[in-house]
Amino acid sequence: MISKKLNIILKNVFLVFCSLLIALIIAEVIARLFVDSSSQGPINNIYKFHEFDSKLGWKNKSNYSGTFEREEFKYNVSTNSEGMRYKEIQKDRLNNKKRIAVMGDSFTYGVGVKDSDRFTDIVENKSNDKYEVLNFGVSGYGPLRYLIQLDKILEFHPDIVLLTFCLGNDFADNVFFNRYGYYGPFTILDNKPEIEIYGYPIPKIAEFYNSIETTYPFLNSFLEKFKLYYLTNLFIRKLNTEKIGRNFTYTNQKQYSQSGHLGADENQKDIYEPNHSNNSKSFGLDLAVVNKKILSKISDRLAEQNVKFSIIVAPTKCEYNQCFPSSLKEQDNKGNNNNARNLLLNDLRDLGIHYIDSTDSINLNDFWELDGHWKPSGHFKISNDILKWLSNI
Repeated sequence: MISKKLNIILKNVFLVFCSLLIALIIAEVIARLFVDSSSQGPINNIYKFHEFDSKLGWKNKSNYSGTFEREEFKYNVSTNSEGMRYKEIQKDRLNNKKRIAVMGDSFTYGVGVKDSDRFTDIVENKSNDKYEVLNFGVSGYGPLRYLIQLDKILEFHPDIVLLTFCLGNDFADNVFFNRYGYYGPFTILDNKPEIEIYGYPIPKIAEFYNSIETTYPFLNSFLEKFKLYYLTNLFIRKLNTEKIGRNFTYTNQKQYSQSGHLGADENQKDIYEPNHSNNSKSFGLDLAVVNKKILSKISDRLAEQNVKFSIIVAPTKCEYNQCFPSSLKEQDNKGNNNNARNLLLNDLRDLGIHYIDSTDSINLNDFWELDGHWKPSGHFKISNDILKWLSNI
């Protein structure tokens, strides 16, 4: 009798297990049909390379190695003790090479390419031992964070500082403190000479990646291959982020809500499509004013230290009319949208800041089809323009 009941229980457990397995397989098939890599967001698979930072919101983990993988590419990433995707480096120089420090976001960090294909590595390797190029890129950073980051960069005594300005989001990054689920500092538009930074204390997300990645890395590498696992992770992170955001807003009511410039579009539609709403043109110009103020502070600080400074103009797919299908009057004769580029270049000329602009040499073939970052060919073109600029100075 006991044996018969046990068999029935085991049979029922097996049926439940099979039913769940079939349900998961069906759900995974549906997820693969309707969720592609482009919808997984610009920071998919990069949380594990980050950790919380009380000043900047997040930073690269130091002495960390892992595999970065998306549908179109896969490569290994290792960081040094300073969190740079670079060899171990001393703050005090031990050779006669000129030292270049490069600030930037995911385009500088090198999402989409292995180390040797990044423009910073190419410049260093092509310079015949004249330069060492330190890559301080962190995905999601923008000009305000570069200003905050400047103290650390100057500890390395650079001769030249290059700031990679991402046209697609850097204007907005200065005034939005919630980017891709991360929280960080932000500023607002005001008439004060000094830049006031808000958002402190920065809300800390409990996990920058899931606990499985930390505890069972081999299991996590296996699970990352499944879209259903990604969606579950994304849903949990979204709930966690919203909860932290609600608590932060409630306990800091005298601060500001999600945006430092209320009403402005987080994706810079106000810049690329200045006529999409009644206030969009003024919003876009406001973002440019804030950005100009920040770049001016960075330039002045570097000039005080006798450090040469230039902006690398980093085009995104938005410049090639892929973000907002522009009306004809927003396009040039090549079908490109240069609104963000023109705003930046006008301000750089006014400030007397050098710039390196590869927007006309890069094209859509230099971007991954699903991902928004440059392929090795894009980095190669950027590196050539940097080397030309270096030869001129």
